[in-house]
Amino acid sequence: MDDEKYGVPRDIYAKVKIIGLFMADIVFVGCSAVVAVSVGTRLFPTSQWAQMLAFILLTPLMCLYLVLPTNGGKKNWQSMFLFFRRRRKRYISLNYQRGVKR
Repeated sequence: MDDEKYGVPRDIYAKVKIIGLFMADIVFVGCSAVVAVSVGTRLFPTSQWAQMLAFILLTPLMCLYLVLPTNGGKKNWQSMFLFFRRRRKRYISLNYQRGVKR
């Protein structure tokens, strides 16, 4: 019984990937598809079946695009968030007292 060795693998905190996507991303895309079906059937009347089908197909595809990796090791949604959050340069005139009357 003393011969048995129990080792801890090095990658105990590694995240599971399937087809290059993390499990959390796959669950997110799957949940978005379920939400798209449930919302699409309530939102669109039966006469607009083409729009409903497009909505149901495009919603998970857009969510899939957002979780795909981009350059720099970030995901597309993180890159878009950083783009919109960045500070805009504010230019201040050097002669800011020009309009002041004395």
